[in-house]
Amino acid sequence: MDVWKDLRTALADLADRDPSPLRAWPGFSEKVAATPRPYSIWLAAWAADVAEQLHQRYGADVELKLGALCYPDRRYPQHMAVQEAERRKSTPVPRIDETEISVALDGPVSVRSGYTTTCRSLVGNLTADELTFVMGPLLVADVVDPGTGDIVGGYSGLMDLMRGGFAVPSGGTTPVPLLVATDSFDPDLGYAVPPGEWAIQVTLSRITERDPVLGRPSRTPILPLTVTA
Repeated sequence: MDVWKDLRTALADLADRDPSPLRAWPGFSEKVAATPRPYSIWLAAWAADVAEQLHQRYGADVELKLGALCYPDRRYPQHMAVQEAERRKSTPVPRIDETEISVALDGPVSVRSGYTTTCRSLVGNLTADELTFVMGPLLVADVVDPGTGDIVGGYSGLMDLMRGGFAVPSGGTTPVPLLVATDSFDPDLGYAVPPGEWAIQVTLSRITERDPVLGRPSRTPILPLTVTA
C-alpha cells in the first residue's frame, strides 16, 4: 500500500466532515510523501473512533494526538509534561479578592464531553476605581474537580496569541467571552472530561502599578459546569 496516498485520501474525507475531527495534519501536498514518518495527526477529543480507525489502519506510520493526550497510550506530549512539571514547581495563583471583584456566569453552562463551547462571564468591580484586565481574544476556563479544585481539563487547541484587555468601571459589571473546552488533562479520565457535574475556574490578570503589562494573576471562585454525553 502507498501509505501517504491512502492516508491523504482518508484525511481529505475527514477534513470535509462537519464538524471535522481534524485539528492539525500534514496537509495534502505531494511533498509530504518525502517527509520522514510517522505523519503527525491531531484530532479533537471527541473523535476517539476516528483515532482508533487511523491507528488500526496505519499503525506506526502515524503519530496521533487525541485532544491533549497522545493516542493510544494516553500519555502527555513532551511539551505538556514540561508544562505540568513547571506548574507543580510554581507558586500557586491566589484567589481573587471577592471584596473587590465579583465573577459569575451569565446563566448555566453545559457542554458535550470532548467538545467546546463559549459563554459569558460577568466580571464586577466592587472598588471605587476602574479596574483593567489583560487577556487574549477570549478568557479560557480550566475544568476543575469541584471537590478538590484540581485542574482536570480545558482547552488544548491553537490560540491566537494577540493580547487585549477589558475594563470594568467602579460599581459596574462587564460581560466577557469565555471559552470552555473539555479536553482531558488527566490520563485516568480518558481523552475527554466525562459526563457529570464538574466546575470551571478562570485566571484573571489585573493591571496594577506593579504589573502594568502582564497584570497580576488571580483565580476566580469555582463556578458550576455540566458535561453531557
